[in-house]
Amino acid sequence: MESSFLFLDILIIGCGLYLVYTAYKMKKTGEINNTVIVGKNCDISKAKDKQGFIDYMYKKSIIMGIIIALGGAFDYANEKYLNIPYMGLIGSIVFFVFIAIYCKITMDAQKKYLEPDLKSKIKRTR
Repeated sequence: MESSFLFLDILIIGCGLYLVYTAYKMKKTGEINNTVIVGKNCDISKAKDKQGFIDYMYKKSIIMGIIIALGGAFDYANEKYLNIPYMGLIGSIVFFVFIAIYCKITMDAQKKYLEPDLKSKIKRTR
């Protein structure tokens, strides 16, 4: 069972590093990866302020990726070497709190920067 958790920790570290890479690539190319940072139902081609979204989410995604990678590394070290009781449970709770906060930030940013401006469409049709 221990090897399964260690594998998951390595997978979590990889996910955190991939988020850092995706944020860096997004900032460098100006293209938003709609499989990692935004929801699958978000149509990037109709975004009202793509660059604003990139600028807003860049640092937040880098920080979140680092937190995810460090959380996975800490849990790996705890399971493999430290064996601190209940640290895995505490780490998991903290990890999911950070994930929830990041999801909320991302959803708010999608609404602010990526959703089409419906008010201007309504005014044009009248």
